[in-house]
Amino acid sequence: MLHEFKMPDLATTGGSVKIVRWLVQPGQAVTRGQFLLEVETDKATMEVEGTSAGVFTKALVLEGDSVDAGTVIAVIEAAGTKAAKPITAEPPMVLSEAAPQPPKKAGGFFARNRAAAVHAEAALPQDRVSPADPPVAFSAPGQLMPLSIARRTAARRLQQSKQTIPHFYLQTSANAEPMMARRSAALPEKLAWDAFFVKAVHAAIHRFPMMAYRFEDDQLVLQTTETIGVAADIAGDLYVVPMESPGEQSVEEISRALRARVTALRGGDPQARVMKPGAMTITNLGASNVETFIAIVNPPESAILATGKIRPVVIAMSDTAFAIQHRVNLTLSVDHRVANGKYAADFLGAIVEELENL
Repeated sequence: MLHEFKMPDLATTGGSVKIVRWLVQPGQAVTRGQFLLEVETDKATMEVEGTSAGVFTKALVLEGDSVDAGTVIAVIEAAGTKAAKPITAEPPMVLSEAAPQPPKKAGGFFARNRAAAVHAEAALPQDRVSPADPPVAFSAPGQLMPLSIARRTAARRLQQSKQTIPHFYLQTSANAEPMMARRSAALPEKLAWDAFFVKAVHAAIHRFPMMAYRFEDDQLVLQTTETIGVAADIAGDLYVVPMESPGEQSVEEISRALRARVTALRGGDPQARVMKPGAMTITNLGASNVETFIAIVNPPESAILATGKIRPVVIAMSDTAFAIQHRVNLTLSVDHRVANGKYAADFLGAIVEELENL
């Protein structure tokens, strides 16, 4: 009896999944629970298990194809129904020239990711080191570059945000000396800079609760979470690392949790790539030597904080006295439907106060 193997529901955000690589070939005996293929969703890359034992007869989709949950993707001749006939193996499927298949390596998918992660720095801004992209030669005119599902999802959401949310922007700076002093006191543990921003933003939202609302159907709806997200670049894909209940944790505890989450992301842990709703997102380009930039609101949130490089600047202590102080530039992007300029400015001022008094 032939069994139709359907793409299971992998709890994605409703989009399709991309077939990365088949792990079995036609004519090969398979068992229930055996990994048959690797797929990429908008949240993770993962292996998919077979649901029956028998002989893998035929794959109905090619590597590189995108399919929805419930789509029949392969045929398996069930074990025990009759003697399995020898099946002429079809040549392995390959990706198109626009998306060449990476060379196969020893070990399982997650083992390979863990091995690669050994060489990746798990730190966050400014001491974060993103995996280096391989050198890319200039392509011939007209050559296409396929995008990952995660990248396509981010592009769609950011385009929707920019087109439908009336952004406005506020800029200021904060004295970073208190953060630097606490970071030095914690050595040899190296605190992630974003841990300070997470703590400060969470405390400021409690002082200005309107920032925890979102605009929906001509009314404001409270975000029922205290999670603060941290944007992270993982091999070119954008993820938001959720930090849950930061008010109950110290800066040191938040830093450890951030580093652990980023390490799990780089190691291919599918649970680490599951998106969770947040009250607000923080994005930091200080590690890239960027002093100031403007970010796009991450819907359904109403604001996002962009932080730059901590750097020494000359400040006036009086009309005749000057000093050098380390400061960090902050840019707050706000949904004007949720908060007006004065309220958002006071909120940004509260973030500065929290940073300077952590």
